[in-house]
Amino acid sequence: MNRDELRANVSTIVIVVMENRSFDHVLGHLRAPEYGNRKDVDGVEDVGNPQYLNPNMDGEGIAPFWVDDAGFQSDLPHDPDAVAKQLAHADATGSYAMNGFAKAFEEEFHTSVPRPPVMGLMKPSSVPTTGALAQQYTVCDRWFACLPTSTAPNRLMGMCGFTNIRDTGTLIPSQATVYEWLRDHGVRWRVYSAGLPFCALMPSMLTLLMTSHFRHLEELANDQATESVGDWPEVIFIEPDYYDCPFHRRAPCDNHAPLGMAPGEAFLAEVVNTLSSDTERWARTVFILTYDEHGGFFDHVPPLDVKYRNPNGVAFDSTGPRVPAVVAGPFAEKMVSHVHLDNTSILQLLAERFGHGSEAYSAQVAARAQQGIASVSEILSASAANTARCDLPGAGADGGDAPAATVKNSLRDGFHQAAVNLAASHQAEALQKYPEMREYLGK
Repeated sequence: MNRDELRANVSTIVIVVMENRSFDHVLGHLRAPEYGNRKDVDGVEDVGNPQYLNPNMDGEGIAPFWVDDAGFQSDLPHDPDAVAKQLAHADATGSYAMNGFAKAFEEEFHTSVPRPPVMGLMKPSSVPTTGALAQQYTVCDRWFACLPTSTAPNRLMGMCGFTNIRDTGTLIPSQATVYEWLRDHGVRWRVYSAGLPFCALMPSMLTLLMTSHFRHLEELANDQATESVGDWPEVIFIEPDYYDCPFHRRAPCDNHAPLGMAPGEAFLAEVVNTLSSDTERWARTVFILTYDEHGGFFDHVPPLDVKYRNPNGVAFDSTGPRVPAVVAGPFAEKMVSHVHLDNTSILQLLAERFGHGSEAYSAQVAARAQQGIASVSEILSASAANTARCDLPGAGADGGDAPAATVKNSLRDGFHQAAVNLAASHQAEALQKYPEMREYLGK
């Protein structure tokens, strides 16, 4: 779709960014003969392919293997040093071997196991919602994490188009976000979250967090049913309840290990079923499902040679590994796209749909476009007419293991500090809007 087609046909863009899974881990089964047998998808055709072997610390080759959904004993390594080991760049050839996942796992936990969880691949029965979306809409098998690092920098790339940090700490720095860009362009926008929104980690966002721009996920259905076309948002961000948050409104459902996939699959089914139930609005909607980064899980496709340089000294020479991504709705054909994308591709789409004239979203996003990162618009078609409702059984809503206790880490500390700051600066309204914080903080 070009800019004119976007402006004539698309009224609402919905964005869901989940946590920490790789493409092969979630959707690699689509190519396997025993599951999807789709030759158009660059997935895992044969787990016995010697090119997929990852040597462990003893030099034994570990192959990927099919698994059912379950929780994990811990999070998996995905800080910048661990990701560098996983990508296994060879200076002599200038290429990435993509065979360091098992070794990075063993080095992190000082243990050797025959089936390291980083090499596990989900069977289709474990991803009923994502799998159904992949069968009906556009699978993006060249959608990469923006950077070869952890959650917060990659979330900032998607929220802002740039990051001032290299790795995940506690609170995140104040940066100009997409929310300000939408406001400055007169675009109606809203965030529906199942828990505390991620931007609560940015202290400068706390006042905005108290406004009606930020609502609970359970308000989505009623808003859709009662709001006029002129009040319904043009851009909707839908956030899961984050595993790393130490308190929850419902239950964590972001797919972040050690959490299993079942809660996240149920969350996604709820969201898509709600939005697609209004056929008139769904007919003018683009729905984007992606992930922030790969979370340490195996993927066989090398990253893209897209350099990132920041005045603050943040530097990377490639994207991160591939992440699962599906673009859904009436403008998404039933197909596989090999177009090179990352989460700044969404910002490109927003600028094309809502920007002034031919403006780019920002200089930083334009720099990635110049290096080959395309806009989501490249895989949309005004004539796709993919209007049939997707059959989302919502399987997994009652399945899977109970969530493991939240592991103490820097991101958990960040959510804790965000709650403390929010209660200190907006106590009465914050505790009313996020009552789950009251018991946690002892208020």
